Amino acid sequence: MNKILVTSLKNLTIAALLLFCGNVFVSCEDEITDERRFTFTGELISDHLRNNEEFSHFCKILQKASIGKKASGNMLTTLSTYGSYTCFAPTNEAIEEFLYEQSQDPKSGITSDDVNDLTPEAATEIAKNHIIEMGYRTIDVNGGNFPQYTMNRRPVELSTETNSQGQVIMRLNNKSEIIRKDVEVENGYIQVIDHALNPSNNLLPDQLALYKEFSLFSDALKATGWDEEIRITDIDPNYDGTQVHPGLLSKAEGEAPYPEEWQKRYTLLVEPNDLFADPSKNHLGEPIETLEKLEELAQKFYGTEVPGEYKNKKNALNKFIAYHIIDRRLYYKAKGLGGFIMEGYENGDFKSEVNLPASHDRSDYFETMLQHSLMKVTRPKSGTELEFDIVINYAQEEGTELKNPDMDYYLNAVVQPANKVKIEDFVSDTKNGTIHTIDKILIYDEDEMRGNVLNERMRWDITSFFPELTNNGVRWAFEDSKHKITYIPQNYCERLKVLSATTNIFYLLPTARVSLGGYSNYQGDEFLIDGQYDFQYRIPYVPVGNYELRFGYSQSDKRGVIQIYLDGEICGIPVDLRNSAEAQAKIGWFDETDMTQNEILEKDKAMKNKGFMKGPASCHLNLQEPTASNGNMRHSKQCIRKIIGTFPLGKKEGGHWIRIKSVTENSTDEQFNQDYFEIVPTTVLSNPSKPEDQY
Repeated sequence: MNKILVTSLKNLTIAALLLFCGNVFVSCEDEITDERRFTFTGELISDHLRNNEEFSHFCKILQKASIGKKASGNMLTTLSTYGSYTCFAPTNEAIEEFLYEQSQDPKSGITSDDVNDLTPEAATEIAKNHIIEMGYRTIDVNGGNFPQYTMNRRPVELSTETNSQGQVIMRLNNKSEIIRKDVEVENGYIQVIDHALNPSNNLLPDQLALYKEFSLFSDALKATGWDEEIRITDIDPNYDGTQVHPGLLSKAEGEAPYPEEWQKRYTLLVEPNDLFADPSKNHLGEPIETLEKLEELAQKFYGTEVPGEYKNKKNALNKFIAYHIIDRRLYYKAKGLGGFIMEGYENGDFKSEVNLPASHDRSDYFETMLQHSLMKVTRPKSGTELEFDIVINYAQEEGTELKNPDMDYYLNAVVQPANKVKIEDFVSDTKNGTIHTIDKILIYDEDEMRGNVLNERMRWDITSFFPELTNNGVRWAFEDSKHKITYIPQNYCERLKVLSATTNIFYLLPTARVSLGGYSNYQGDEFLIDGQYDFQYRIPYVPVGNYELRFGYSQSDKRGVIQIYLDGEICGIPVDLRNSAEAQAKIGWFDETDMTQNEILEKDKAMKNKGFMKGPASCHLNLQEPTASNGNMRHSKQCIRKIIGTFPLGKKEGGHWIRIKSVTENSTDEQFNQDYFEIVPTTVLSNPSKPEDQY
């Protein structure tokens, strides 16, 4: 339970007083005035820091640090106001050590080891690296990243280890030890640390090059030219993230801010030298210690075109490296922004562990820089060998058969958490992405993916289609006064195109909606489109083959009638999304209580013949009192899957695009709810020995 929950009564009292006085919450970019102050009876973060001499250097830094571009106050003033904060407080010794190290580095911009000589800009940078605008205890994190970024929009990772005396040691970012944890004050928690937090401002290729343990991969990254391509960060340097949209036409949710940033970021999956050098880890049976030998391995899977021309996209080594780069920044374990898999996330009544219980695999699928390729990332279900791991291209379920025996070396690669990497002071997070090491060599084989790893029902949360939402702090953020709903501007997402001026697209944070019967979306969040909408999005690349396409939505009287297209061609008749008797009759949903299994199967078949399916049983509703008959999407009459049709998908230039167009007559005020999307190989649907399950 975080500080917001612990101090809920305090916050309610504060909110009531502020509303009574007519005050309005403002962000830290605004002026802090006397009217914003609240009289606390206990010690505040600012008081605790001032009252303890061991933080005198940090106090000087906070006093020099400005709140924001528009604000006149300082950071110490911020920590004496209402709200909830986590303050990572470095001791005087920690600040002295940090300033000495920085003053020896010409690139740091800090030329003196005296705290009094710091510029306001440097002080602001240091201060914001040590504050999160929500209070968390260490128990709220339990390994992995703190749920929110620091004020500098950088993650803080908590790892634990047990020393020889049996004591549990907690470290932040693989270096700073917490020497006093969870010091509770009126407006948050203080974590006292023995090293100042200093996230890397390097770009990914430069950070990787710092470690000799990754020299072969680093050399290959540079030789192929991918090091330059992943230096690109700004999409539009003039983007204004302070804009606000009026909000939903059809819902009184208030204004919707734009995303605060518009940046490209990446994840780099890297094999260390000792993995390449181990002959038992590859089917060549010999060490891989040179670029030539690494190219030889890659040619076994990616072809022998243009050998030695490493910068050519047709070269095998170039393809090998490209498949190691994911198009978004993903953290090993994050209870919020940017995790590989949604886990441990709580926002109001919504709980990810209820939404997707550990009794089922949790998987997501990401495109890489290798053209037309896909990567499967899985947190395996409980009771399996790898249940506590993040696994790349997981293929260990019953019935799995290798299509290429050589691929036995390269499937089920486990991602290593940063604190397990045996490199002193290893820093995985960079300015434009994250480095993760893996325990197997990573290979993409089209036949293996088509016939094995991806020969399954693939399901994406629709917001996972668009890397911009993960890269810029939109997806799985936490609700505050600004971000209940985020407006997605036109052309913000490369794979999402608005086709009419009357289309408005919004991102909605995960919410359980207990007051509405407990309904929650797959992975919690959703796109909600309103107006007289007409838009399209590109679906992910999958191996060449025939697939059934479906999308999940929730019925509502606020929905309308849509026409669906694939690559410009009409797919069937219009679909009525409203919760009316007429729409329900067309869908054929049924209450399966007291039915036999055979009766349920027959009803499912009849429903599918009409072009619809119930929601997935693996996605649970956040109910206060769930039961066997109401606990998941399959039991909700509003949670529907629409079957778009069966289509051949391939390596089409520009990809395959789904278009959704409102065709409701005489309406300009409608909603379209987009929750998740499924791409299912027809080989799965036509396998009588292993029929598709209801999950």
